Amino acid sequence: MKINLKRKVLYSTCAASLILLTACSSGSSGSTSSSSSTTTSSSVSSSSVEATSTANSDYFTDTDLTDTYDEATSSTVSLSGSSAKVSGDGVAVSGSTVTISAAGTYIISGESDGVQILVDAADSDKVQIVLNGVTMTGSDALIAVKEADKVVITSAAGSSNTIEDSEHTNDDYSAAIYSKSDLTFNGSGSLTVTGNYNNAIKGNDDVKFTGGTYNITSTVKHAISANDALNIVNSDMTLTAAEDAIHSDNDEDTELGNIYIQSGNFVINAGDDAIHASNTLTIDNGTIDIQSCVEGIEGKTVTINDGTIKIVSSDDGINGSDWASTAGDMQMQEGVSVTINGGDITIDMAQGDTDAIDSNGDLTITGGNITITGQSAFDYDGTGTYTGGTLTVNGETVTELTQTGPGGMGGGGPQGNSF
Repeated sequence: MKINLKRKVLYSTCAASLILLTACSSGSSGSTSSSSSTTTSSSVSSSSVEATSTANSDYFTDTDLTDTYDEATSSTVSLSGSSAKVSGDGVAVSGSTVTISAAGTYIISGESDGVQILVDAADSDKVQIVLNGVTMTGSDALIAVKEADKVVITSAAGSSNTIEDSEHTNDDYSAAIYSKSDLTFNGSGSLTVTGNYNNAIKGNDDVKFTGGTYNITSTVKHAISANDALNIVNSDMTLTAAEDAIHSDNDEDTELGNIYIQSGNFVINAGDDAIHASNTLTIDNGTIDIQSCVEGIEGKTVTINDGTIKIVSSDDGINGSDWASTAGDMQMQEGVSVTINGGDITIDMAQGDTDAIDSNGDLTITGGNITITGQSAFDYDGTGTYTGGTLTVNGETVTELTQTGPGGMGGGGPQGNSF
């Protein structure tokens, strides 16, 4: 459906019931990540080299993939009630604030209420925070990154960790975990994050996940939000959000606001978009089960190369749209496209003015198995091209991208010919 305004009315009315009714099970067994560490000891947590050998180096660095650490040389933070005890270099505690001020590895353990881990280091410092059996609650961001080159949050092997915020007294960090620098999550343990004030996890720059099991919920806004890029590989995620589950949006630079999913297992329930990018959205593989949403997969350019994807949507299943475009409704938006090159994709649509695959620009299908149940299968305002793959609409095999939505110009048959 061609609307250039976010559909706030629909998801705002259902957001509260979504959070209450969606008791998502946790993701399947945790993925592994890299063991490429320069110095290790016998106490280093174990991990697989598979992530290093398979992760796309265009999106992930060695630092992103490294979840190993040396306990003997790491500083430690032991949480206890409203304070903590620290040991080692680069960390100090004052009242309920634990400040990390230098590059290094910091192992966190214990339970706290009202304690904040604050990273305030040099802009060239890389900081690794290892969560090893942590439970943190409080009325502000529980982990906040003010300054660093990059912060890596590692869930230690065999550990279960929980972070949940409530109303904030400081609006500088609008999430349970908030970073003003690049932020990476890895490890083979599990991490549950609940945001009751705004986002659950928010990054002003890049946010990456390269391993681990995650249960992330925002009862107010987005489950995971990044300004520049949000990249995921080898991670198991259960995501529930009042608005978007996976969100990347940059209002200042139209080249940013990107999402890249290389692999992983995802169970998603969202009050608005399941996966939303203001610029490019690329899915190379993964098992993605979108159980409820308004828009399923949405970006300015959407490219799906492989994966097993199921979408249950009340508006558009897959949507190509440029929210910054000045083009009017029902008009082609320059630079917008949806391209499907492979994958097993199932889309179940609600009744009414909804589209399974909707592009405000071009629509290209070159491969994959696409099964659609709904009133409108394809809607595009540019050129529709179909050169390969299997299309099944309401139980019947189709061989061309017949316009069934309200807009559209042109089209393509099995060899890309106009008709």
